[in-house]
Amino acid sequence: MNLLERLDEIALDTETEGLDPYTKKLLLIQLGNEEFQVLFDINSYGGNIPVELKAFLNGCSSLFILQNAKFDLKFLFHQGVIIKKIYDTMLAEIILTNGLQYSGRDLATLAMKYGKIYLDKSVRGELINSGLSDAVLNYGARDIACLPIIKAKQMEKAIELKLTTAIQLDNSFVVPLAYTEYCGIGIDLPRWLEKTRKNLLEALELKLQLEEKLWQDKKYKYFSGMQDMFTGKYECTINWDSPKQVIELFKDYGINVILKDKGENKETIDAKVLEPQKKKFDIIPPYLQYKGKQKEVSTYGDNWKRYINLVTGRIHTTYQQLMDTSRLSSGNKRDGTPNLQNIPSDAETRACFIPGFGNILIDADYSSQEQIVLANFSEEENLLNFYKKGFKDMHSYVAFLMYEDIRRCSIEELTPDKLDYIKKEYADKRFLAKIAGFSINYGGNGSTIAKNCSIPAKDGEFVYKSYFEAFPGLKEYFDLVAERAFHFGYVQFNNVTRRKFFFDQDENDYFLTKEMVEDPYFWQTQANPRELQRRYNKAKSDIQRLAQNYPIQGTSADITKYACILFFSEILKRNWWLKVKIVNLVHDEILVECPIDMMDEVKEVLVNSMQDAGKPFCKIVPLKADAVHGDHWVH
Repeated sequence: MNLLERLDEIALDTETEGLDPYTKKLLLIQLGNEEFQVLFDINSYGGNIPVELKAFLNGCSSLFILQNAKFDLKFLFHQGVIIKKIYDTMLAEIILTNGLQYSGRDLATLAMKYGKIYLDKSVRGELINSGLSDAVLNYGARDIACLPIIKAKQMEKAIELKLTTAIQLDNSFVVPLAYTEYCGIGIDLPRWLEKTRKNLLEALELKLQLEEKLWQDKKYKYFSGMQDMFTGKYECTINWDSPKQVIELFKDYGINVILKDKGENKETIDAKVLEPQKKKFDIIPPYLQYKGKQKEVSTYGDNWKRYINLVTGRIHTTYQQLMDTSRLSSGNKRDGTPNLQNIPSDAETRACFIPGFGNILIDADYSSQEQIVLANFSEEENLLNFYKKGFKDMHSYVAFLMYEDIRRCSIEELTPDKLDYIKKEYADKRFLAKIAGFSINYGGNGSTIAKNCSIPAKDGEFVYKSYFEAFPGLKEYFDLVAERAFHFGYVQFNNVTRRKFFFDQDENDYFLTKEMVEDPYFWQTQANPRELQRRYNKAKSDIQRLAQNYPIQGTSADITKYACILFFSEILKRNWWLKVKIVNLVHDEILVECPIDMMDEVKEVLVNSMQDAGKPFCKIVPLKADAVHGDHWVH
C-alpha cells in the first residue's frame, strides 16, 4: 500500500464473474501505473475487499484512471468503496472523437493507438475457467499499465482541442450515473401485470371491432369459409400485426398509404400518413388505437418480469453516457436492461414505479430547459421578452407573433392574461406554432413542419417563414452557428465545456471551403461538378441542422449532468449514501427516492442543485426547476 500512497494518479481495473454487482462476484482488483502493478485476489479474502485496501480507496485523494469506469464503480459500491476522482479513458476518447469515423474505443484499440501496446483480450475468458493463472495476472497487470499512457496522450489532444472541461464534466458525472444504475427503481409487479392484462383485453376488443367493421363494410374476401362454433361468425384472415396485409386492406378501402421519404415513395401505415385521413375512413381510428395498445403490450408487458433483479427486487437499467449530442440513452440489449427513459407518461403506467417501504419519490425537472438555453444563446429579442415579461404559454405567444390576423392588441401592449383567448379560439394556429418551434429548434425546415403537421408542403414553408419573421434574431443566430460550423469543421455546443461534434473533412469530396465554392475556375476543373455541388449542398444542409440542434440539446445535457454532480456531492457530504437514491434520469428530469421524513430537505437540495447547475450556461434568463413528490412516479 505504501507504493500506491505515493501516486497522484492510480490506474485501476477489476475482473468480475459477470455484469451484475448484486449477483456476480468481484474476483480481482488491479492498481498501479506503467512502472508497477499491485493485484488483489479478492477470493483469497473471502470475496470481500480487504479492510486495509478499502480504507485506502475510500480515503485516497488521488485521481483514479479507469476504462469504462461505470462498470467497475458499481462493483466497488457493492463492497462499500466510493471513489470520487475519476478519469475514464473511454469517455475521454468519445469526447475527443465525437462525430468522427474511428476504429474503436475499447482498451485494446486505445492501447495500440496511443502506446503501440498490444493487449490480448482473449485471455480474459480464461479467468472464469482457469482462475488466476499467470497469464490472467499478466493480462490484468498490462491492462492498468497502459492506462496512464493513454490518459497522457489523450490530454495532449484535449488541450489542443480545448476539451478538457468537457472531459472533466463527464468524468465527474460517471460516479453519480453509476450510483443511479446501482440504486435501481422499484416496481409494483402485481399492478404492472394487471395493467398488462387490461391492455391485452382492450387490444382484443379493438381487434374484434376492426373485424366487425370489415364485415359491415362487406369485405367478405378477408374472411374464411369456416364459422366459429361458439359465435357463428366467420373467421377473419387479416393479421392486424402484419403491415403488409394491412397495407393491402387499406388500399382496398382507398386509403392513401404512400409516404414520400428522401425523394422516394414508400408504402406505410405510419400514423403520420393515416391520421389526416381518419375523418374520411372510420376504420382508421380503431386501427391506430389497436396499434397503440399492441405496442404497449409488446414493449411494456409481461416481459418486464425478467428485468427485476433477484436480489434487490428492483429494475436496474444501463445508461449510455455519451450520445452524439452528449445526452444519455437508456437500455442495452447486450446486458438485457430496459429503457427507463421512454416509459409512457400516463398515470396508470407511472403508478407502477414505486419507492421502497417508508420512502417517497421526488421528481424534479427543468421548466422549458431547451427553450431557455436557446433564448440565452440567441439573445433573440422577442424570445427574451417572453421570459422577462412573465409569459407562461409559449405556444400561444408564438402564434400571436406569427399570425397578425389573430392579434387583439399590439405587441407592446401584450400581457400574459391577454393571450388566454388563443388557446381557446385559435387552437389550430397554436398547434402549428408549437410544431414549428419544435421542428425548427431541432434543425427542421418547412418540409419537416409539413410532414409533422400533415399539411401541404407550401403550407409548411409558410409556417417556417412566419416563424422566423416572428423571431428574426433566431435566423441570424442559426445562420451564424452554421457558418462557424462549416468554417471550423465542427459544431461547438457552448463556451463553458466547449464540447464539440466534428465533421469528417475530405477536400476531394464534399467538404469545400468558401473560397473554393465561390471560385468559378474550381468548378470548371471538376470531373463531375453537378454531383459535387449536390453533395456539397446536402452536407451544408446537414451541418445547418446539426448546428441548430446540437448546441441546444448538448448544453441541456451538460446542465443536467452538472446538476447530478452537485446533488451527488450533497449525498456524500450529508451522509445520505443509499438513504437518498437517484433512481432515474430522463434528459431534463431527475427522479430521486428518499425516506418520507427527509422529503422537504431532499427536495430543496435537489432543486437548488439543478438551478445552480444552470447558472454558468444561462446568464440572461435563469433556469428554474420544480419538484413534485408521491408514493409513485408522479410527472
